[in-house]
Amino acid sequence: MTMFAALLLAAAPVCADPALLGEPWTSWTQSGEAKAGVQVQGAPTLILGKPVMAALTPAAYVQFAAAPGKGAKEGHGGLFGLSLKAAARIGIALSGPAWVDVVTGTTPVASIEHGHGPDCSGIRKIVWFDLPAGRHIIQIVGSKDASIRIMTADAKANQPL
Repeated sequence: MTMFAALLLAAAPVCADPALLGEPWTSWTQSGEAKAGVQVQGAPTLILGKPVMAALTPAAYVQFAAAPGKGAKEGHGGLFGLSLKAAARIGIALSGPAWVDVVTGTTPVASIEHGHGPDCSGIRKIVWFDLPAGRHIIQIVGSKDASIRIMTADAKANQPL
């Protein structure tokens, strides 16, 4: 084992119990399954606050709505729809390393913030977007694994007014 690998292992948290998650991520551990789409037409729709374990496809077989930001032909990927009745700040959480883009029409939407979930939560990354009302496509690409847990959440979900 290299010194770098030993440092990475030493830095990983030891998790006896999963972390308790606050809003808007309290439902992260609920179960659900979906097969990510390979075309915009027919891509399954994600529901805010409802996580799914998503089966992905080799990225070379996915017809992305716009060129992915990274890893267009690497690993596994897939597409999901997301419909919003009103403009909102939306977080997209993933359980593993992968690239996530949001596309409105054929235009990629710039993310506004990136972060990690709490240690021992199972959330590897959270990417935030300010999205207008309407239908959006979420693109996942670059996952080494053929499945990934994904959840979308409104930043204001269940927050006091």
